[in-house]
Formats: sequence, structure tokens, C-alpha cells
Amino acid sequence: MLDLAQHLVTNTDLSVITPSSINVMDLHSYINMDLIAQQFKQDVMGDISKGWDGFVKSGQIWALLIGTVIGYLFRSITYS
Repeated sequence: MLDLAQHLVTNTDLSVITPSSINVMDLHSYINMDLIAQQFKQDVMGDISKGWDGFVKSGQIWALLIGTVIGYLFRSITYS
């Protein structure tokens, strides 16, 4: 894509760029189809599971539960 930008800048007067001044076939020659059609092997549920396991093992779940309870108690005391 950088080649395309350089080509457009060097071969086109920037003050008169219009949609008709860019040749569609010229654009097609610069598009790398591998970049457009990338596939990723990603295990989303596995990543969520690893994150949850780390959350529990680090003890952050207790901080969440205690903070929720204290926040609820504080809200019920101050709510009028």
C-alpha cells in the first residue's frame, strides 16, 4: 500500500485528485490479496478460560466480591 501512495503522489498533482483521476486497474495491481484475506487461528473461548483462571488464581475474584458487597451496603446506607 505504501507503493500505491508513493505512486499516487509522484504521478498525480495533489490539487486535482478526483475519483476519475485514479485508475481502478492501477489500484488493483497494488492490492495484496494475502493482506485482505488473512485468516487467524484463534481460540476465543480458550482465551476467555485462561483469563478467568488467572482472575481466580490471583485472588482478584475476592476483591470483586468484597467490593460488590461493600458497595451495595454503602449504597443502601446513603440512598434516600
